[in-house]
Amino acid sequence: MRKSKPLGIDDISGFEFVKEVLDGDATYAINFDRLQKHPRLGYIIFEFLLCDAKQSVNPHTSHPRRYWHKNSRKFISLFRVAKDLPAMLFLVNYAKSGTPHADKIKVIQVIDVDESGIKEEKVKDMDRAEFGRWFRKLNKDCGV
Repeated sequence: MRKSKPLGIDDISGFEFVKEVLDGDATYAINFDRLQKHPRLGYIIFEFLLCDAKQSVNPHTSHPRRYWHKNSRKFISLFRVAKDLPAMLFLVNYAKSGTPHADKIKVIQVIDVDESGIKEEKVKDMDRAEFGRWFRKLNKDCGV
C-alpha cells in the first residue's frame, strides 16, 4: 500500500486567497471537499454538507431539495464534473461533533440530476461510527 500523510491543518487559506483575489467578483468555479480514486470504483467526489445545530433540520432530515433554489448551481456543477471524469458523487450530510445531532449522517449517492433537482439517488442514513467504518475502508482501499 502506498503511504500518504494523515490529514492535518485544513487548507482554508486557499479559499481565503481566491476570495481575496476575486475581490467580490462572482466565481465560476466550485470547490471540491474530497476527490479520490478507488482501484475498483474509479474516481469518487465527496461533498460534505454541514447541518448547523441552529437549523430546524438534522443530517437525517435535510436534503439538497430543501434548498435547491439556493445551491442548485453547485450541485449541478458537481454532477457535471462527476459525469465528465467519470466519478461517483456522494453528498454527505453531517453535524459537528458535540452537537445534538452529531451521530446522524446521511450519505446520498447522486445518480442523476437536472435543473430542477436530484432525479435519482441512493440514500443511506448512518450513525457516525458506521459512516466512519465505511469511509475509512473506502479511503484505505484507495491506497492499494
